[in-house]
Amino acid sequence: MSSILDDQLRLMALKQYGLIESIKTPDISEADLTLILKNTENETIEQLATEQLQHLNSQAIQNNLNLYHKFYDLKGMAAYRARTQSVNELK
Repeated sequence: MSSILDDQLRLMALKQYGLIESIKTPDISEADLTLILKNTENETIEQLATEQLQHLNSQAIQNNLNLYHKFYDLKGMAAYRARTQSVNELK
């Protein structure tokens, strides 16, 4: 119940600021973008939110790949654990 209220309050705050302006801010979260996608019927806003969500996902994948490559050549148990964690995050 409280999560529904939280979502409604976040959506109201995003709408008050402006959905397009909210989407264009660089620090918008995936949760906010998903919330916008669920609750909007405007195709332009849906397209912008989808593009921003794809951009965030590609950044996360690239960061995990960079982390994996950073530990790829290292030897030892700690490096093995770091590589395993990177691979698991990519899945």
